Amino acid sequence: MKLLLNLLGEFMDLAKSFACLGLTFLLVLSQLSFGFCCFSGGQPKALVFLAYSPYWFQYFKGNNWTQVARDLELIKLMGFDGVRIHYEYVVELGLVERLLECTQRLGLKVIWATHATYWNNKFPTRDFPNETIVQSYKAELRIIANASSKYSHVLYISVFYPIPFPAVAGITYEECLQRISSADFNDAIKDIVAYVKSFGVKCTVESEGIPRDFPVKFIENADGYGIQPFSTRKDDIDAQHILDYAAYFEKSGKEVFIGEYGFRTWKPAHHWDFGMVSCEATKAELIKQYFEFASSRFEIITYFAMYDGDGGWGLVNDDGTLRLSGWSASQWLHSREKMFETERAFNHLVIGVIVEAVAIVIIATFTAVTYKRTMNPSTHNSRMMRIILGSFYVNRLLGIRLDILCP
Repeated sequence: MKLLLNLLGEFMDLAKSFACLGLTFLLVLSQLSFGFCCFSGGQPKALVFLAYSPYWFQYFKGNNWTQVARDLELIKLMGFDGVRIHYEYVVELGLVERLLECTQRLGLKVIWATHATYWNNKFPTRDFPNETIVQSYKAELRIIANASSKYSHVLYISVFYPIPFPAVAGITYEECLQRISSADFNDAIKDIVAYVKSFGVKCTVESEGIPRDFPVKFIENADGYGIQPFSTRKDDIDAQHILDYAAYFEKSGKEVFIGEYGFRTWKPAHHWDFGMVSCEATKAELIKQYFEFASSRFEIITYFAMYDGDGGWGLVNDDGTLRLSGWSASQWLHSREKMFETERAFNHLVIGVIVEAVAIVIIATFTAVTYKRTMNPSTHNSRMMRIILGSFYVNRLLGIRLDILCP
């Protein structure tokens, strides 16, 4: 205690000097700045979403909100940052507000994925943009956008280019290209995007077609673009294909993110051969490779999907248990969090050491210069050392306090 009182007296003497006050202020400020750095939460660079379609459960099991809520809880437990909700039938079943409230409570971000024709099921995609399709689409988007405007965790509503693919629409490839390049087609999409944005919600546009085959036009009022670069090579993430797909839309100058990407172990006979893998074990390994690759290049990535739907995409069995691929995805997501915390702790340590070293050097230099002129030579060395040691003690005390508050 006596030592501390003596040191306090020494610092009071120094406080008489304006320069010393400035130095003390800088020292404390540097430590507090370090503390604020520690307090900041921070997040991994890429947000990882899981595509989820409540209507798949409605189709197989009826209107079961309890099951949907459990699915969302499982998505959170698996470590995903958000859920990409395919919106079909959620308006009809009255699930919009429930989905938003539940995801907000769980801390899951939301992207709505919407398609004007329900993927050629509700309306023939080749008929877009007739008035019936557009008005039906807007009616459902109005419910979703209006509700979403009250929730900050909704990032986007993603509107799809309703491309009339020849194999599905029964038209020629040339006719398809004429449709997607026409003024009517693109003006209708611009109008829909503007309608969504009028509710104060960001709206992106998303393409299911490979750009070299289906070169859609950019939509000027879109907030970004979603891509679906499913692998064209079996048992491979097809990284170059992902980059090429993204490069087309990056020319717009808008943000590009992965709206859908996944792997399937089987497919219906009429489907294209994309995203195919030999078995569940291969799928589990490729998911980790995809997460590792895509998360370093995009701010938002998505895995398609939680359940199988129309192919062996799913991470989860129908009974809610994780498949091998589900365990693999969850393991990567949780290890990412641990790696991020480790990196943050290391940065914490490095910054602390640098700040402390700089502060001590400045104090020592200032003390030597100031007291060389003011102190009695016989007591100069001992008092200077006491000041330096005292400064170091206070500096370490501040650092320790911050370490306790910011482990």
